[in-house]
Amino acid sequence: MSIIQSLVAFIGRALLSIIFIASAIHKIADWQGTLQYLVQALTDWLALSAGNAMIQNGVEWALSNASLLLTLAVVFELIGGLLVFLGLWTRLGALLLILFLIPATLVFHHFWQLQGADRQMQMINFMKNVSITGGLLFLLAVGKGRKCSSGHDKSE
Repeated sequence: MSIIQSLVAFIGRALLSIIFIASAIHKIADWQGTLQYLVQALTDWLALSAGNAMIQNGVEWALSNASLLLTLAVVFELIGGLLVFLGLWTRLGALLLILFLIPATLVFHHFWQLQGADRQMQMINFMKNVSITGGLLFLLAVGKGRKCSSGHDKSE
């Protein structure tokens, strides 16, 4: 891989991962506020899932384990984001970020249950996360994507 390609790959990984690193730092800095935000989102889901015992049981479990879930979110975002940013164990980093992003997207951006401007805003956020997941899936598939001088792929 040429120096230009390596630089572009680094910039791409940095742009893809910085949102997760910044988000993890924000969660740590405002732990109680973030925990309250998570509990409120889960409580909203509890109300929205009335009549669906399976979803209600899952949400009730999540509510009783909100601190653990927040801790896992921070760990996955921070470690995954740093691994992708630095290009170290890129596939593992991408996997951690995907494992964070899927439930976070479903919990916080459930546009299909909303109306009006809220629906539109949450649909945009949902689709943004789907797009980010696409980039992370690409990294999961190809890793860092560097090539050695023989032309063989040396992705990790």
